[in-house]
Amino acid sequence: MILKELQISPYLLQLESIIRRVPPNHPSFENIRDVLIREQAGYYGEAQLVFPISKLDFQHDDLHNLRLQYNGHYFQLDFLLLTPRFLLIIEAKNYRDQVIFDDEFNQVLHKDKVYQDPVVQVEEQKYQLEMWLQTKGFPHIPVETVVAMTNSQTLLKTSSENSIYKEKVVTLPKLTSKIREISSRYPKPCISVSEMKWLGSQFIKEHKDYVSDIFLRTRINKSELASGVVCPNCGEIGMKIRNLRWDCSNCGFRSSDAYRTTLKDFYLLIGNEITNCEFRKFTGISSSSTAKAMLRRSNFPKLGTRRYTKYKLSFNYAVDFDYLKNRNIYRSRKHIYRN
Repeated sequence: MILKELQISPYLLQLESIIRRVPPNHPSFENIRDVLIREQAGYYGEAQLVFPISKLDFQHDDLHNLRLQYNGHYFQLDFLLLTPRFLLIIEAKNYRDQVIFDDEFNQVLHKDKVYQDPVVQVEEQKYQLEMWLQTKGFPHIPVETVVAMTNSQTLLKTSSENSIYKEKVVTLPKLTSKIREISSRYPKPCISVSEMKWLGSQFIKEHKDYVSDIFLRTRINKSELASGVVCPNCGEIGMKIRNLRWDCSNCGFRSSDAYRTTLKDFYLLIGNEITNCEFRKFTGISSSSTAKAMLRRSNFPKLGTRRYTKYKLSFNYAVDFDYLKNRNIYRSRKHIYRN
């Protein structure tokens, strides 16, 4: 049973939103692009876990992207499998081409870059999860770990013959049988099914999404963002309003409520409260009365009166950002993926 489905993280949504509003010649643009591509690769890698997990023939519950707090810090698990006999943390890696695991220094060498060792990473997650369970007073249950390489085109190498990586790192086609092998080590339950279900509910209750200060993370100033209404169809900024409809000069798309996606961009990037003045600056609308009418039609709660009026924005990360999640509309801006 899937207790927590795989969803695009708020941080990835923020990156997808901000890159359309950052000038390509900005000093931080290339870094944002690289981080975006890396985060996307991570998401698509985690999505590849769904099928091999679905082939398991024993009782289990699944949680994707679980983020918990222990000792004042958060730790995140790509995937957690719950059974009455053991817990399994799966770290998904979506590297391309050749990857070398360096035993001596616990590093991953990929092309000309050095990355954190995923085995060390997942073992640290194991420790934090065990401590989290202990502080919650939960009965002891074994925690296992595995690193799944989700790109079938990746060539894996180790720096020595006797390597822990051969035990801990598996390719995607091997993942199901690896989990069955782990399962065979634990024939007896440590907790009851009802306790497993309760634990799953506690994980959901304690989970906290990561929402970044995107301007701090990307070294972008709010004033550097391009203003304008983004076309929900092609992703270009600068739709014009004519006869109460928004027109896109790039693809010809017309919409009466395209400004709503711009409110969502504001929510992702800046905050959950917006004034008439801020709305006009962010959309490029010059008329205060037009902006007021649009904000009223959006049916968000009002705070304050007259010139001090603010609108309290509220969106659901899981369902309200399909214009970013389902289309990858920023691909129309070819400069984002130029080499």
